[in-house]
Amino acid sequence: MIGNPYEIFQALEDIRPVDRTFQRNMQEHLDRLIKPVGSLGRMERLACQIAGIQKTIKITVDPAITLVFAGDHGVSDEGVSPYPREVSAQMLNAYQRHWAAISVLARQAACQVEVVDVGVQGSWEPWGKDNTVVSRKIRAGTRNFVKEPAMTHEECLQALQVGMDKAGQAFQDGHRSILLGEIGIGNTTVAAALACALLQESPRIMTGHGSGVDHAGWERKVYVIDQALSRHLESDLDPFEMLTRLGGFEVAAMVGAILGAARLGVVVVLDGYITGVAALLAMRMAPDTVGYLVASHQSHEPGHRRVLGALGLRPLLEWDLRLGEASGAAMSLPLLRQTCAVATEMATFSQAGVSSSDGAEHEALPYPVKEPHPFSLPERMAVYRAIESRRDIRRFLPDPLPEGVLDRLLHAAHHAPSVGYSQPWDFIIVTDSEMKQRLKKLADRERQVQSLYFEDERSALYLKLKLEGIVEAPVVLVITADMERGGAEIIGRHTMEETTLYSVACAVENVWLAARAEGVAVGWVSLFEKRHLRHVLGMPANIEPVAVLCLGFTEHYPPEPQLKTVGWAEPESLTRLIHWQRWDGSTPQSNV
Repeated sequence: MIGNPYEIFQALEDIRPVDRTFQRNMQEHLDRLIKPVGSLGRMERLACQIAGIQKTIKITVDPAITLVFAGDHGVSDEGVSPYPREVSAQMLNAYQRHWAAISVLARQAACQVEVVDVGVQGSWEPWGKDNTVVSRKIRAGTRNFVKEPAMTHEECLQALQVGMDKAGQAFQDGHRSILLGEIGIGNTTVAAALACALLQESPRIMTGHGSGVDHAGWERKVYVIDQALSRHLESDLDPFEMLTRLGGFEVAAMVGAILGAARLGVVVVLDGYITGVAALLAMRMAPDTVGYLVASHQSHEPGHRRVLGALGLRPLLEWDLRLGEASGAAMSLPLLRQTCAVATEMATFSQAGVSSSDGAEHEALPYPVKEPHPFSLPERMAVYRAIESRRDIRRFLPDPLPEGVLDRLLHAAHHAPSVGYSQPWDFIIVTDSEMKQRLKKLADRERQVQSLYFEDERSALYLKLKLEGIVEAPVVLVITADMERGGAEIIGRHTMEETTLYSVACAVENVWLAARAEGVAVGWVSLFEKRHLRHVLGMPANIEPVAVLCLGFTEHYPPEPQLKTVGWAEPESLTRLIHWQRWDGSTPQSNV
């Protein structure tokens, strides 16, 4: 078999972002179900993701299939694994007899398993009529990447093609989701080497104990990876070349399967570290691929957390797994099924005849109650407190946001008013340290330029404004405006085109107020030249960047706005800013 470069590169061109319209439709549907809005947390976010992938709110992940790709690695000659390469072939025999961990887990989850031998070192014999294990072997193991590239370009293309073919066959057979896994001796070493190359991290940070090496074995792995990186890494090495030099047949096949699934609109459930690295390679080849991925768990391998961060994915489980074989993916499948069932089987308020929160009773007020019903006194005070105590923060702690908080902030933003109900906002969530450093460099450069427009004292003060929050905050949220969303004719925008931007500004304020209520600090960084920001974040020409918000926690939450404290400006008197009936009208003419 020869890999078809045209088909592979065509797949990269064919991959499109998940459908935002169906994601919004799903969120609106979830908000109408008989539960408090947003009360199912990340389950709702997952349902919206699947709706965007499948372009329907009638979502399902069934039938599901588990694809496990098997291949051994020449680097195992360096003593990086406690197991000989013959173990992989022996495990293939166990898969045929349904004895392995994934065999049991998939059976419990009622999920088909197919194991694909793309590069196992030893031989195995078909067992009866069982077709769990199939051979698409390219070579009996890769070469030792300490001494030479692991694969040739042709071999890497073949492995990519195997993965794409398997994803395509799964789609033709009606499967709506693929659970991705691997097996192979030496593959955690390969994953760590690729992760170091992709994220420019040290082997000591990205390397774990794999299948159980002791400390001396771990030191050996780190040394071997260092040697390989020194030999193969060059500037501007593209992901395909990285994969060829440092990867493996099963890793390349998983990259192909991810690309093929994304091309066809199939949900991909990742397993652990090695599948995560394959996903990162796929994302570097086709950035929109990431929208089709679900991270089943965060493994025991230390580099996996950083890989998931670079992908922008949050794991469903954290059970310290380090087995592979798609075991974690199989464990998460019931969660995905429950997500789909809730989205498609729960009743709405109108269907069930249940009053929503809008019909809640309120305390007695000294005036007649009219629509809309007022909040209770504590609720009203909380709203005004959030408004008045909002602050713009510049320094952040590295602590992550608690689970569910970011989802709630985005939910608040998405419920902002918008002209003609166009909802023109999108949200770019940046958690990758490298990307945050790039954003900080942009802001630093623009601050230097803008400081020239101020006089000496103010220029010096301007240059002291802190920008470290961009890299310190665990999350940087970029909120944008789609100037074309809703078409040319939008109710309310005919005479004021800027209302699209005003709508997004409302979403920004919603995030800020919700963050204050959650105890989360926010810093708005506006020191960006739009075209540079658009380039770094890969934004289309019709998308306007509106706000770059740093989200996290801070050691000191100031009682007064920072610019007031340092003497930059004084607050205006509200009385001076109110005009009655017309501009500069000073006396109210009637009661309000």
